[in-house]
Amino acid sequence: MADPEDVFSESLEFLYEYAPVSFASAGSAFTYHPKNAIPAISLTIPDTQAANWSLHATSLWTSAIYVADHVHDLQLPRYIEQAKSNGRGRALKLLELGAGAGLPSILISKSYENVLVTCSDYPDDALVRTLAENVKRNEVSDRCRVVPYAWGSDASALLPKDQGDDPTSGFDVVLTADTLWNSDTHRIFIETLRLTLRRSSEARVCLVAGLHTGRYVIQSFLRLVADAGFVVETLTERRVGSSEERPWSVDRAEGEDERERRRWVVWMIFKWGDC
Repeated sequence: MADPEDVFSESLEFLYEYAPVSFASAGSAFTYHPKNAIPAISLTIPDTQAANWSLHATSLWTSAIYVADHVHDLQLPRYIEQAKSNGRGRALKLLELGAGAGLPSILISKSYENVLVTCSDYPDDALVRTLAENVKRNEVSDRCRVVPYAWGSDASALLPKDQGDDPTSGFDVVLTADTLWNSDTHRIFIETLRLTLRRSSEARVCLVAGLHTGRYVIQSFLRLVADAGFVVETLTERRVGSSEERPWSVDRAEGEDERERRRWVVWMIFKWGDC
């Protein structure tokens, strides 16, 4: 029997042309068919303890699927080559924050050699257990480790173990999708980026947010990003299911409704401003 939440979401799209912002619900199965030649990815959507329902980790969100559909736009081969050249042949180290069901992490692990992925979400037992099961089911446990982590806390458990006291330790790429909806967590989220992104001119944060998050919420986050020492390399709006793309503008907020916002994601790339 179909989940009522999934039926409601599909009905909105059919009856009112509301594009869905999430797919599948807690405990349900979801199969993603990659656009490249790798096999289908089988996922179980996590549930959480009742105290953590506010995490909204019990759905597969639009931005995660958008990242998977456009994984080539992350330009990972470029970063893989940089890591190989500048790190004496080492693998690229990538962290996904707020991974949920783990779709982008699993897809990247299956698609690219010489990438070591750390897949992370809040330390809720049910959530992390399902995330780990998804990684194992899709046979990427040897190159995709699951680490529970609360934003803003000690990040030592996240960091790759081979970096010791290296002052440039951290991840070459930090990836995250649909993690900006709660403005109350922006500061600890940005602090986590500061703690985990490698201090290098080549390191990047890749963030995709559904525009349903709200333009003012995203703009508030962007101001904090600048204050934290990051600079924006890419900031564009992309229409889901289309090649249409345009520059980010908070000024569009007054002229659009929820139906329109649901059709777009914001694609952001940040780097250190002082490296």
